[in-house]
Amino acid sequence: MIKNPMTVATMALILGLTGGASIAQQPTQQPAKQPAQQSAMDHGQASMNDYKMAMDKMQQAMMAQNDADVDRAWALKMIEHHRGAIAMSEIVLKRGDDADAKKMARKTIDMQTKDIAELEAWLTAHGGKPKS
Repeated sequence: MIKNPMTVATMALILGLTGGASIAQQPTQQPAKQPAQQSAMDHGQASMNDYKMAMDKMQQAMMAQNDADVDRAWALKMIEHHRGAIAMSEIVLKRGDDADAKKMARKTIDMQTKDIAELEAWLTAHGGKPKS
C-alpha cells in the first residue's frame, strides 16, 4: 500500500514528462565531426606521433652514450639531448601554424647546433671522441 499519494503523482508526472525510464537507456549520439575538425585532429595526432618518435630516439641515443669519465659522459649525453631538441623544433617548422613558435623553433635549432659544436670541441680537447 502506498502511504504518500503525492509521491506517486510526482513520479508519474516526471515519468510522463521525460518519456519514462527508456530515456536513460537511449545512447547519446555524438555530433558528426566536420572535415576541418577531423583534419585538425589528424594533424594533431600526427604531430604527437612525431614528438614521441623524436623523444624516444633522443632517449635511446642518450642512454647509449657512455664514457668512464663523468664529464665526458655528460657531454656525450648532452649532445644527444640537443639533437633531440633540434628534432622537436623541426616538427614545429614542419607542422606548426604559429609564426612566433616557428621563430622560436628556428632560434632553438641555431642555439642547439652551436651548443653541439661546443660540446664536440670540448670532448676533442679532453680526450673524448664525439660519436655521430
